[in-house]
Amino acid sequence: MTDDTALHERLTGWHLRVRAAMASQRLDLPFAVCVIADDLPSVHDLNLMTVTAQVPPAVLLRSIERVATTAGWRHRRIEIDSVAVADRLRAPLTDAGYTEERFVTMALTGSPPPMVARDGRASRPTAIVDVDEQIDLARAVTAQEPWAHSDALVDQMVERERRLARVARGRVVVAPPRAPVSRCLLLEEPGGGLVEIDAVSTLVDHRGQRWSDAVMRRAIEAAREHDPEHVVLVADDADWPRTWYGRLGFRVIGRSWAFRRHPEA
Repeated sequence: MTDDTALHERLTGWHLRVRAAMASQRLDLPFAVCVIADDLPSVHDLNLMTVTAQVPPAVLLRSIERVATTAGWRHRRIEIDSVAVADRLRAPLTDAGYTEERFVTMALTGSPPPMVARDGRASRPTAIVDVDEQIDLARAVTAQEPWAHSDALVDQMVERERRLARVARGRVVVAPPRAPVSRCLLLEEPGGGLVEIDAVSTLVDHRGQRWSDAVMRRAIEAAREHDPEHVVLVADDADWPRTWYGRLGFRVIGRSWAFRRHPEA
């Protein structure tokens, strides 16, 4: 096993433990772990099956249907953190109506280049606050997402963030400190070995003004102050921030997949 693979597996294992601590139920199968959050049914990453070993596709599909029916899920979400497992299951899941999403695990191995001034200011003011101090911003950036189709869903996602902060010692980098318009989460593994940067977001009307760049740089600086073994993040493999994270000093160390089937499918 390479160092990169070991770090990727360490991060995904931590994610699974965090989700289990946030959820109300955990179900261990020979080939998967399911977590169920009864009171947050619309939060897909707290109501899912994570495949942990090779499994015949038919067994997997029957198993998630049984779990989903019992739990009352309208959606289906299966996550896979192994290339070999994903390669075997991709075609059967696609044939069953699942949509594939690809993600990359990235680790900080360099330093961000200096921030170049574009409007006479080389930096933007930032602050680090508790989750509840920026809950209005959390609600606003969630509500602007294309999938945030109801107030109830936004409420559940905000509660998810509160739980995540409790379980993973979460703090929030915001910018500017007063009336913030951009933010990201800082999460810490017990013992401080891993620090993860998550949920980088900026209000739509303030995009293109380099606020996200400011919060990311402050997050990197704050993470390094704790002298962790690794600073990590997870990015959508198909979205532009992956390239931006690379410019800030992160490189790809692993890959993971989510296969989703929506109610209309």
